[in-house]
Amino acid sequence: MRLVGGLAALACGLILVGCTTGAPRNTAGQVTATASINPFQITLGDCTGPMKEGDIESLQVVPCGDKHNYEAYAVTKLSVTTFPGEAEVTKQADKFCTAEFRTFVGLAPKDSKYDMFYLYPVESSWAAGDREVLCLAGSTKGGVTGTLKGVAK
Repeated sequence: MRLVGGLAALACGLILVGCTTGAPRNTAGQVTATASINPFQITLGDCTGPMKEGDIESLQVVPCGDKHNYEAYAVTKLSVTTFPGEAEVTKQADKFCTAEFRTFVGLAPKDSKYDMFYLYPVESSWAAGDREVLCLAGSTKGGVTGTLKGVAK
């Protein structure tokens, strides 16, 4: 699984090693306290801390009411059975996340002050069954509070 920034073109590899525990969540599934989790544990609506460039063993989730960097706003599963190559996966991920960003934030990524990032499967995670693309909106500078849904900024 790899993280790519749509506007900043920041690429971060996700190496899924190390021990992480799940995030504390309420009955609605919302994160209730900051925690370090495996990137595969991020769910739609979760908010995260900063993303590091390079290999990532875990990601920090943060309650969305607290200051955070990104919010997971859309998710899809790629339908092809054979790994189509990283270029094709990123093409599909970018197309999906760009369309969903417009719906979620209210503006196209190129017109927004917020950045679009996405997690997508790479060949090694594909072999393990990973087909998920997870889209994130936010700011590398942090300071986002609450949801970005409908902010149109």
